[in-house]
Amino acid sequence: MQEPLNRDHQARNRKKVKSGCKTCKTRRVKCDESRPACRRCVSTGRVCDGYGIWGGGGSPYGQPQTNRALSTYCTPVPVGSMTSEEQTYFDWFMAKTTKKFAGLFASDFWETLVLQASAQEPAVRHAVVALSAAHRFDHRSEPWSIPSTYGFDVEHFTLQQYNKAIHHLRLMTGSTQKNTLRVALVTCMIFVTLEYLRGQYQMGSAHLRYGIQLLASISAPKPRSAMSPSILSPAEDFVHNTLIDSYSRLTIQAAMFGHVPSHMCTVTRDPQVHAIPYAFSSLLDARQMLDDLLNRVHCLKRHYYTLRLSQSQSATTDPEMVEVQRKIITDLSLWRKAYNASITRLEEEATRKDKFGHILLRVYHEMATIMASVCLSDDEMIFDNHTERFLAILKGFIDLWNFWAGSSIQIKEIKHIFSTPESDGGCHGFTVESGFIPPVYYTALKCRIPRIRQHAMRIVRAAPHREGVWNGPLLAHVLEEVVGIEEGGAYTDDINVDEDMYLDMPSAKDFALPKIEASKRISDVAVILPDQVKGDTFISYKKQAEGDQWETYKRKVKPGWMKCPGPR
Repeated sequence: MQEPLNRDHQARNRKKVKSGCKTCKTRRVKCDESRPACRRCVSTGRVCDGYGIWGGGGSPYGQPQTNRALSTYCTPVPVGSMTSEEQTYFDWFMAKTTKKFAGLFASDFWETLVLQASAQEPAVRHAVVALSAAHRFDHRSEPWSIPSTYGFDVEHFTLQQYNKAIHHLRLMTGSTQKNTLRVALVTCMIFVTLEYLRGQYQMGSAHLRYGIQLLASISAPKPRSAMSPSILSPAEDFVHNTLIDSYSRLTIQAAMFGHVPSHMCTVTRDPQVHAIPYAFSSLLDARQMLDDLLNRVHCLKRHYYTLRLSQSQSATTDPEMVEVQRKIITDLSLWRKAYNASITRLEEEATRKDKFGHILLRVYHEMATIMASVCLSDDEMIFDNHTERFLAILKGFIDLWNFWAGSSIQIKEIKHIFSTPESDGGCHGFTVESGFIPPVYYTALKCRIPRIRQHAMRIVRAAPHREGVWNGPLLAHVLEEVVGIEEGGAYTDDINVDEDMYLDMPSAKDFALPKIEASKRISDVAVILPDQVKGDTFISYKKQAEGDQWETYKRKVKPGWMKCPGPR
C-alpha cells in the first residue's frame, strides 16, 4: 500500500511545466530548451515538437524544422480553451479584424503572427478577443462607447478580457526571458491598437513607448547619436523581424503626430551598411526603406527643435546636422530612382491591393522629401518652395481615389459609403495602419496656396475614418482652426467650388490668389489629444507677435467624436 501512496504524493507535488518544448510539456518533464531540438528529446530518441512560433523542433534522425510561418490552420486554438462568447469574438477577429487592420500592405503581424500566438499564448488570445469585441461595435456606435447588446455588456466584456491578458502575462515568469518578452511585445501591440481604437490616445502612446523599450532590450540596438534613430539588430527569425517591422511602422505614425519622443525612433537597417539598392525586390522592401527614411527625418527634426529651444530659439546651422540632412535627401532621391526602376516589374506581379500601395508610397515619398528639406528651418515661408510636391500629393490622392473607384463603381457611390455610418466603412471606421490622411493633412497644414489648401481640407473632411492616432474627423476641425487663424476667411468667396471639384487638380489660375504673408503664418502646430474618453482636444501653436517675437498659444478644438460632416 505504501508504494502507490508515494506515487500519488510525488504526482501531486510535481510542479507544472510552464516552459520548454511541446514534447517535454506534454510529458511534464523539465526541458533544457536547447535549439533546434532539446537534448532531453534527442537523448531519448523522441521527436522534439519545438517551441511553437518561437522556433525549434525536429527529429534527431532528420533535419530540424525551420522557423517558418505556419498556416493558421495548423495552429488552431485548443478546443475548450475559450467560452462561447470568446469564440464568437475570436471568429470575428479572424474574419474581419485582421483584414481591416492589415491596411494596404501585407502584414505578417496581423495576418500571421497574431493568429499563431493566439493559438499558443493565453495572454495574446485574450488580448485579441478584447480588441475584436471593441472593433465589432466600433462602426455601429458612437466611438469609444461600446454598447450593451441584448443584455450583453460589451464594454465590461472587453475590459474583462483585457485584464485576463494582463493576468496571463504575469504568470509567464516560468518561461524563458526571450519568449516572455516576445509574448509581451505581441500583446502590447494589441493593447496599443485597442487603446487607439477606443480613443484612449495617451494610454495607447504609453503602451507604445513601453513596447519600444521592450523591443530594444531584446534587439540590442546600436549606439545612436542625438540626431540619429536607434538601429535595431540584424534579422534573427520570423517573429523577431515581424515585431521590428510592426513597431517601426507604428512608431513613425505616432512620431509624425508628436506622440513619440525622438530618442525612441528606430530604423530596421543601418544606413551606413545598407545602401539604397538599384531596384527593390518587393513592395515590402520599398516600404520598409521609406519608413526608415521617415524615422531619420523625424529624429533630425526633433533634435533641431530641442537644440533651438536650448539656445533661446536662435537659428542653428550645425555642420553635422546639415550633413545628416544632406544624406537623407540624397537617400530619398535614390529611393525614388530605385522605385522607378522596380515599378514595372512589381506592378506585373501586384494584386489590386498592392497597386493601391504603390500609389500611396509615391505620396509618402513626396511628403518625406518636403519634410527633409525644411527640417532645419524656422521660416514658414520655405514651404512655398515646395508647391509642386504638394500638388503631387493631391494628384496621388486623386489617383488613389480613381483607382479605388474602378470602372464599375461610381465616385458618388463611394462617397455614399464614406458618409453613411451604418455601412461597413462607416463614419468611424478604424485601421491601425497609416493611409492617405497624414500626407493630405500635412499639405493642408503647410501649403499656403489657398486653393490647394482647400482641396486638401476637403479630402480630410471627407475621410470618415481613423488611421491609428490620425483621426480624420478631428483633424478636419484642427485644420479649420488653423486656416481661420491664418486666413481669417479672407479667401472663402474666391475659392468656392462645386463639391466634386476636390477630385480635380488646381489649375494655373488658382495660384493668382496672394499667398498668406509671413506675419500671419503660424508654426509648430501640435494636436494635444485627450487623455481620457471624450476628453477635450487642444492645439498649440506659435504666432509672431510685436517685435518679431514668437508667442505660444493654445486653444480648444471641437470634439472629434461628433458626427462626421460630408464633403462640402
